[in-house]
Amino acid sequence: MASLLIDVGNSGVKWALLEASELQAKPYRSNSQTLAEELWRIVGSDVPVWVSSVAGEEADRVMRAALIQVGFSQTHFCSTPERECGLVNSYSDPHRLGVDRWLAMLGAWCREQGPFMVVDAGSALTCDLVSGAGEHLGGYILPGPAMMESSLLAGTSRIRYDEAKEPSLTAGRDTAACVTAGVWSAALGAIASIRERYPQYKVIVTGGDAPALMALGLQGEWHPNLVLQGLAERACRADPKDMT
Repeated sequence: MASLLIDVGNSGVKWALLEASELQAKPYRSNSQTLAEELWRIVGSDVPVWVSSVAGEEADRVMRAALIQVGFSQTHFCSTPERECGLVNSYSDPHRLGVDRWLAMLGAWCREQGPFMVVDAGSALTCDLVSGAGEHLGGYILPGPAMMESSLLAGTSRIRYDEAKEPSLTAGRDTAACVTAGVWSAALGAIASIRERYPQYKVIVTGGDAPALMALGLQGEWHPNLVLQGLAERACRADPKDMT
């Protein structure tokens, strides 16, 4: 049976229909009701729906209601377990590890079997390390370039400009260019610092800012739909009665 996979991030939504291990992701930007209606038109039957969401409880409630209203009765909002498919959570309270980070690691683990580092370059920039034995060693969270830029604009009175610049590491000759060079250098510098501590770990890159980071010099293997791949692993392996 096919499954519908939905990845709700901080700044957008991706979805994919999983059929016979084939997964093709599509981005989407609209409200939950419109998304649910469009998905029902495309799928046309009550298939299991697996959702990874970092949008918060109220947004999840609205999306669940919209999916059920259009006809998807088998809707599963995923949480983070202690272990899954040989991958072991490092948090003392496993549920506090973001489900998107966990599923990205799961997607990578089922493909790579470690050791690796998942760099997820979204609104926040996260780096998570997984050993060859499947143990999550821990991770790092810092603002992504756009969030760094926003914090500079919100927290200072003299940093002002009207037009954003393309990602660059070149020293700026106007304020916008200086901020651009600073935030992208900070992101790459943070990743480089972590890589120096774990040189044997393969770097797997995902998230909306991944192409820009790689164009600026980040070396790694790009998997743009890593969270959806983790959802696919759960959908294929898990008993829906046991997973929420």
